[in-house]
Amino acid sequence: MARVLSLQIDDARLSDLETWHAEQLAGLFRAHGEDFYDWLPWEGFEDVEGARGFIDSFTRGRGEGTRRLYGIWIGDELVGGTLFPSINARSRIAEVGVFLAASARGRGIVTRAVAAMLDWAFAERGLHRVEWRCAPGNLASRRVAERLGFTHEGTLREVFPVREERQDLEVWAILSREWSGLPPRR
Repeated sequence: MARVLSLQIDDARLSDLETWHAEQLAGLFRAHGEDFYDWLPWEGFEDVEGARGFIDSFTRGRGEGTRRLYGIWIGDELVGGTLFPSINARSRIAEVGVFLAASARGRGIVTRAVAAMLDWAFAERGLHRVEWRCAPGNLASRRVAERLGFTHEGTLREVFPVREERQDLEVWAILSREWSGLPPRR
C-alpha cells in the first residue's frame, strides 16, 4: 500500500484526499469551479457524488501506484489540491497538476507543495521525469513551473478541451538530475 503523505507548509497542510473529504471537495468546486474550469479539462465535482467518484479513482490509483491526489487545507478549510493524474512506473514519468482557490494564492503554497511532490517522485519513486501541462494563458501556473526549474518544451495545439472549446496546452518538464530542491524563498 502506498504511503500516506502529510506535510505542513506554514499555515497550510498538504495531505491525501480521502473519500470522506468528498463533501469538502464538492464545496470547493461549487465556490470556485468557474475559476478552476477555465484551466481544467474536467468538471462535474460540485456534487458530493461526483467529488467522491473523483477521489475514489485516485484512491484506487494510489493503491496501484498510478495516481495521487492531495488536498491543501488552511486550518479546517480545503482550499485546493495537487495531483499526479498519471504515474507510469515503467517509463518512470509522471504528470503533476494543481488547483487552488483565489483566496489562498500568492503565498507560495502551490510552489512548496509541488516541490514536496517532486522530492517524493524523484527520491522515493525513482521517477526520471515529471511533466507540467498548462494553458498558455494560465500565467500563475507557468510561473510556478518556472520557479521550480521546469523547462518549457513546446505547445500542443488545440489539444486541451475546456468548455467545449479546444485550447493549446504548454508542456513543461523537469528531469530527476535537474531537480535540486526548492530554491530559497525571496
